[in-house]
Amino acid sequence: MRNFILGLCLLVLSPKAFAFQHKEFVKPYFDMVDETYNANAAFETVRFVEKFWRLPGNSGFDQSIYRVAEQLEKAGFKKEEDADSTDRLTYRIEKRPMRVSTWEPVSGYIKLSNGEVLLDFKTNRHMMAINSHSTDGEQEYEIVQVGSGRNMDFSNVKGKIAYGEGSVGRIHQLGVERNGAVGAIGYSLPSYLQPEKNITSIQFGSIRRNEEQKGFGLLLSYEAKQKLDAALKAGNNKVKVKLETKIYTADELTLVAELRGSKLPNERFVFSAHVQEPGANDNASGVGALQEVAATSAKLLAAGKINPERTITYLFGDEISATRRFIEEDKERAANIKWGMSLDMVGENTAVTGGTFLIEKMPDPAAIWTRGKEKHSEWGGSPMKKEQMKPHYFNDFVINRFLEQGKAKNWTVKFNPYEGGSDHVPFLRADIPGLLLWHFTDQFYHTNNDRIDNVSATTLKNVGTGALITALILTENKTEMPYFILNEVAESAYNRLEEEYDLSTKALGSGSDLATEDDILKTWADWYRKAIQATTDIGGTTNAEFLKAMNEKLSTLNLKVDRILTDLKK
Repeated sequence: MRNFILGLCLLVLSPKAFAFQHKEFVKPYFDMVDETYNANAAFETVRFVEKFWRLPGNSGFDQSIYRVAEQLEKAGFKKEEDADSTDRLTYRIEKRPMRVSTWEPVSGYIKLSNGEVLLDFKTNRHMMAINSHSTDGEQEYEIVQVGSGRNMDFSNVKGKIAYGEGSVGRIHQLGVERNGAVGAIGYSLPSYLQPEKNITSIQFGSIRRNEEQKGFGLLLSYEAKQKLDAALKAGNNKVKVKLETKIYTADELTLVAELRGSKLPNERFVFSAHVQEPGANDNASGVGALQEVAATSAKLLAAGKINPERTITYLFGDEISATRRFIEEDKERAANIKWGMSLDMVGENTAVTGGTFLIEKMPDPAAIWTRGKEKHSEWGGSPMKKEQMKPHYFNDFVINRFLEQGKAKNWTVKFNPYEGGSDHVPFLRADIPGLLLWHFTDQFYHTNNDRIDNVSATTLKNVGTGALITALILTENKTEMPYFILNEVAESAYNRLEEEYDLSTKALGSGSDLATEDDILKTWADWYRKAIQATTDIGGTTNAEFLKAMNEKLSTLNLKVDRILTDLKK
C-alpha cells in the first residue's frame, strides 16, 4: 500500500521539482521578512500595552490603540483623511459610542480583621471583578460562607459579603442581586493554572452590571483563600474593604490599517489582534506582533521588495466584535475578504508558561474524529458535524509556512482541531477562510501573572514572520503561486489519507467497525477534494492549463481513495 501511495505522489509532484519551487518561491519571502522584522519593536509595544487593565472604552485600551497608531505613522502609514489616491499605506481610528459604560479599576484592598492585607490591587490587579463599584472609603463587612457549586445557601447574606467556591459572577447574582448582600467573593481556578504552585494567581472574572445595588465582586488566589479560610475557622469573620473603580461613558475605538493592493485593492487578507484583556501574552503580544507585521510590510514596500496586488488589512480592536463589524458592516468588502488570521497569545516564552505554539485549523474532519497526531488543547473542543466542515487549502498552506519557520529557527510548531473563541470565528461564520495563531496551555492564562517577563521577543518574531510570509505570498499573487499551493495541498491530501488509512487499520484491529472507518476516510477524501478545488479562488486560475493540473490532482486523489477503501476491506 505504501509503495502505491509513494508512486502516486511521484507522479503528481517530483521531490526535485518541489524543492526547486520552494527554494525559488518561498525562501526569498523568508529571507526579507526575517531580516526586516524588528523583534525588539514588537516587544516594546507589548511592554507598553500590558501595563494597562484594558477593556473597550477605558483609558488603557485607548492608549494602546493610539500607541499602535503612532508606531504605524513612524513606519510610513498615513491617516486616511490626509492620504491621497497614490498612498498605499493608510490607517483610520473608528469611534463608536458604547451602549454601556466602560469600567476601569483604580485601587483597592481587602484586609483581615487583624489588619493583615489579604489582597492589594497594587500587587494583584485581578482581585476586583469587572463591573465592581467603589466602596465609600474603607468599609468593614461580615463574611458569610455560602458553600460551593450548586449547594450554596444565601439565606443569611443581607448586608454582608457572600463568599463561596465558584464563579464570582454567579455568587454575586445570587447573593447580591437576589438576596441583598453588599458584595461577593469567589474562588474558582482550573487545574491547568496549577494554583497550588502559582499561589498568587487570580484569573480575572466579572459580575453583572447593576447600577442600583452598586455591589462588588472580589476574586481570591489560592494563597488568599487559605488565609481567609483560616481566619473564618478561627472565628474572625469580618474584613475591611476599600475599592476604587471608574464607570463612565466612552467611545469604543478600532484601528484599521491597510497596505492597499496595486491591482486588486478590493480583495483582502485581513489580520486581527484584539486589544482588550489585561494580560501581556493575552493579548498585548498579539498587538505587538501585528504592529510589527504592519511596520515590516511598510518597510519592505518602501524598499521596493514587495508589491502586493491585493490589500493587506491590520485590525486592532475588541475581540470578535471588531472583526465581525469589519465583515458585516460592508457586504461588498466582506465578499472580497479572501483570508483571515487572528493573532492571540502569540508571544509566549514557553519555558516559563508551558504549552506550545499552535495553529488552530479551520474545521476539518479532525474536529469530528480527533485521533492520531491530532489533539485538542486544554481550552477544549466539542465534536463537530460534517455540515460544519470548512474545506480549504488555507489550513495546510499556513501550517507549512510555520513548519518551515520552526525548522529554520529550531522552534516548536504544532496545530490543533478547531475550538473557537477568538477572532477567527467571525471569518468562519461568514464563510471566509480563517485561522488562529496562539499558545496553550499557559499556566498563567487570564491571570495577574500574565506579565511581560513571560513574553519572548524571539517568539514574537517567529510568529510575526510566519504570519507575514503567509500574507505576502497570497497577496503578491505571483504567477506560480496558484500552482505552488495546488501542489502543496495535493501532497498534504495524499499524506493525510495515508495517515488516516494506517489509523483505521489499527482501529479495525482494536475492534472498530468497518462502516465507521470507511466513513472517516471518505470524509477526509471529500474534504480534500473541496480543498483542492478551492485553489480556484486565488484568481488567475481559470485558464485551461491550471484547470487541467487541478483535475489531474483530483483524479490521482480519487485513485488513491479507491485503492485505500479496497485495501481497508481486505
